[in-house]
Amino acid sequence: MTDRPFPPIAASQRPAGAGPVGVILLDTRVPRLPGDIGHPDTFEGRALYRCIRNARVGHGADAVGASVVEAVGEAARMLEADGARVIATGFSLPPDAHSRLRAAVSVPVFTSALMVLPLVRATHGPTAHIGILTFDSRTLTPDHIGLPPGDATVAIEGMELSRALYPALREDRPTLDATAAEADAALAAQRLRGRAGGRLDAVILDCAALGPFAARIRHECDAPVFDLATLVRWVDTSLL
Repeated sequence: MTDRPFPPIAASQRPAGAGPVGVILLDTRVPRLPGDIGHPDTFEGRALYRCIRNARVGHGADAVGASVVEAVGEAARMLEADGARVIATGFSLPPDAHSRLRAAVSVPVFTSALMVLPLVRATHGPTAHIGILTFDSRTLTPDHIGLPPGDATVAIEGMELSRALYPALREDRPTLDATAAEADAALAAQRLRGRAGGRLDAVILDCAALGPFAARIRHECDAPVFDLATLVRWVDTSLL
């Protein structure tokens, strides 16, 4: 059920001392831009990819079916066997599925940029204003990320109002206007900042497709931005 959309990177092509990063993707057509974990250049050509065949774009972690979860575990084991030192998925998994995936391999696993939330909260303090940009805010509620009732320190904004990025991802279109998508990301960042009362101390990108626009989002929010590629690089660097 799995396949590799890109050829593996030969050891001679990898930076000295660096091992490959494993990335698991859904079987989608929408283009991956640099900065998205699905683009080979995001990890300097060191990524090994496995694609879950016939697994399409879902809407939130709860939309991932049991057969996909099983295939993700298989893909993770293959990536580890190929030498991957860190594994990430380009889509969210429900908590129980993450636990199963983590148990399937012996290397660090990341299935969502939201895994950085406790660290961001710890480093920025209990009253820090944290923003989350996600694919569709209607599928990411405070309950999903364990926020206490009435927590006003975390603001959530989605891309569902965007004219280019959201339709391209939702409908799995084979083309994506990068300039229009960046404009969508900028407007979403502005809405997020507005939800937070004009002040943000940190932003988490809970959508791999937003990674390419991290710099623009940082500018619009005037705050540090964390995404899935950031987490993978942190752990990957620690293994050098």
